[in-house]
Amino acid sequence: LSSLTQQHIQGALDAAWADSTLRKYRSAIRAFLAFCDLENVPLTARCPASEVLLCAFTSSRMGALAGDSVHNQMSALKAWHAYLNVPWRGSSRLHFVLNGISNRAPSSSLHLPRPPVTRSMLIVLASHFDLTVGLDACCLAAACCALWGQLRLGEILSSWENSFQGNHVACRSNLGPAFNANGSRKLFLPYTKVKKNRGEEVIICRQ
Repeated sequence: LSSLTQQHIQGALDAAWADSTLRKYRSAIRAFLAFCDLENVPLTARCPASEVLLCAFTSSRMGALAGDSVHNQMSALKAWHAYLNVPWRGSSRLHFVLNGISNRAPSSSLHLPRPPVTRSMLIVLASHFDLTVGLDACCLAAACCALWGQLRLGEILSSWENSFQGNHVACRSNLGPAFNANGSRKLFLPYTKVKKNRGEEVIICRQ
């Protein structure tokens, strides 16, 4: 393949995962490499990793992490192998080890559902804001949209502390006019984890 074609492949791979996913994957890969250091696994045996090594790393998490967390770590390692274009050797044995991890998950890894956010909580929050201050008004608007639109804050707020990407974050211009007698509006989310740049509309009902 030409160098240009290889660059296209690399560019597509670099854009294959969301930033939030990459952060989690990097953490899992660091944990795997730290395990390899402890077990004195040669560098050449770490990637591609044998199924024995994958099972050993996975079983080391038994009793410490929930099954879903370990599954996510395996997804990170599998994606890492795909990115480097090396074979993934996880098979049925790894599958059974993962089942065992799930069955032995500690009770501390299972979190009870959080209590719902209520209208009274929103009123208390609003009482501490000065709506003539831009930041306060923005925070209350985000809280209202999240509650009445049944959204996660990550869907409407930026995950970047030092930068702002307008094509990823809902702005005031993304809020449409009232479309019924009750004053309900549509909020366009320009970027979502599932639909990416196609975005998605949510309904903000008047309460």
